[in-house]
Amino acid sequence: MNSPIAAMLWENWRLSRVEAAWRFSLGIVGGSGALLYLDAGVNAAFLILVVLHSMFWFSISRLNGGRFVDGYKPGFPLYLLYTRPVPTPVIVGVSMLYDAVSCLALYLMTAVLLEFAFGQQLPLFSVALWMMAFHLACTCIQWSTRNRIVQWTGSIAIGWPLYFLLKHSVHSQLRVEFSLAENALLVLICILSLVLAVVGVAQQRRGDAVAGMPRAAGSMGYPVWLVSFFRFPTPTSSATRAQVWFELKSSGLPVITIGVTFAVLISLLFTLSVTFAPLRTIAIGFTALSLPFLLIALGGNAFGIRRKQGRIYASVFEATQPFGTAQLVGLKVLVRASCVLIALAAIGLSVWACSSLLGAWGTWMPEAGKNVLPDLLKVRQKVAETFGGLTAYSYAALAIVASIAVAAIVAWQATRESLRARYPRLLFFVQAAPVVYSFAIILLTFMLRKGFGPVPLVGEIIRVTFWISGAAMVLATIYFAWHGFTERVLTIRYSCTALVISAVFVASWLAGFPAARVVEISWLALLILMIGVLAPWSLNRVRHQ
Repeated sequence: MNSPIAAMLWENWRLSRVEAAWRFSLGIVGGSGALLYLDAGVNAAFLILVVLHSMFWFSISRLNGGRFVDGYKPGFPLYLLYTRPVPTPVIVGVSMLYDAVSCLALYLMTAVLLEFAFGQQLPLFSVALWMMAFHLACTCIQWSTRNRIVQWTGSIAIGWPLYFLLKHSVHSQLRVEFSLAENALLVLICILSLVLAVVGVAQQRRGDAVAGMPRAAGSMGYPVWLVSFFRFPTPTSSATRAQVWFELKSSGLPVITIGVTFAVLISLLFTLSVTFAPLRTIAIGFTALSLPFLLIALGGNAFGIRRKQGRIYASVFEATQPFGTAQLVGLKVLVRASCVLIALAAIGLSVWACSSLLGAWGTWMPEAGKNVLPDLLKVRQKVAETFGGLTAYSYAALAIVASIAVAAIVAWQATRESLRARYPRLLFFVQAAPVVYSFAIILLTFMLRKGFGPVPLVGEIIRVTFWISGAAMVLATIYFAWHGFTERVLTIRYSCTALVISAVFVASWLAGFPAARVVEISWLALLILMIGVLAPWSLNRVRHQ
């Protein structure tokens, strides 16, 4: 309370401290795993650290509401500071510099620890100015305007050139060197970002900024124009059809639209890369990231959990729908998973069709002296040989396995959001357990390679952990099933369906991969069953909290 600046720094730290712990932990685990298990471990570790710590604090930017996939709602997120007698340049400067300096400090700490542990040198202060400029530019674009078009356009116009500048400045042995002109450009970006952000936030503070149109209610918070792109009447013959219509209208059809757009964009990038070589890196990178992005980002939050100024809650409309929780969960997961599958199939077909253009690229050397096209063509040939020899029965079995796996991922992400709204602290420890376990395995592997014990010890620990986790899932499934029936959440029909889906998953996997081990597949089936039982219980807790 002695200084407004100290108070604002304290508030920013309180908002971002949990996310900072996650980023630091993931950087240590990911960087250590890359240095231990990959041939080009130094390059992979550097890439992991840059990607983790070059992003602004999501925990601060999402105070405006929205989702990560939507870029969060633009505008200054700490608008509660507007009523305090503090100049706008101080409010904006403290928040932006905290974002840049804290993420840079996390990167330096992680890089120093990895260098000390593994003896591999990573760039330190040579990337400091670039990271500061990148953070200030990103926060300026995100906070200085409430126009989403400006936000998206500015992010593409500034983010990609800065990443290409960093890639151009990385020399042999992972040395990062910027020229005098490039350093001057980075300094200019920092100054302009601060000035433009102060001007934009000052307009918002005075009420001169253009107010954004409020969004219509939706389970995923997609823009109104995307939700209303497909117009068809609401069915009134049954409540189930009306609910399916709502899920398709609010989130399902937008997911398909985005997936088809990604597929068309991939085709366009591969086609243009035949004559314009610099686009080849973007084409390969965009293709590699599109599938996990669609599955994780667009397949999440099927239950429509919302965030606003630190609050996590379910909308009144979602919580008061006249459906049993188990039936509502089944409809939401089924619709979202079906739409995600259609989008994934569109992207997969586009990637396979466009991979035939690789031969027309000729020689492609993204790194000096190394032509990577032969490796890409070998991967394509291997995929063709693997799937070309399968029978129609095997294709059907693999399709069933993929469908159930996608539905399980969608259900788990929706369950996680519900648990975060109801039990945030407990979920934090549950999610932290795999990170701590991975770090312990990496640390043990490092020690064993240094001669502190027998190397096969790691395999034995992993096998014991496998059986322990299996037993824990059995107990958790029994516990949540018992509570579900006690609280009248689960029904006999829903429970039998979950059991049948798990059994079909095992049978389909064994039909598609006859040499697969039954124990491992049963573990996955048990995981799917546990998620199926946990999903209604978690949503019921949010609906009746």
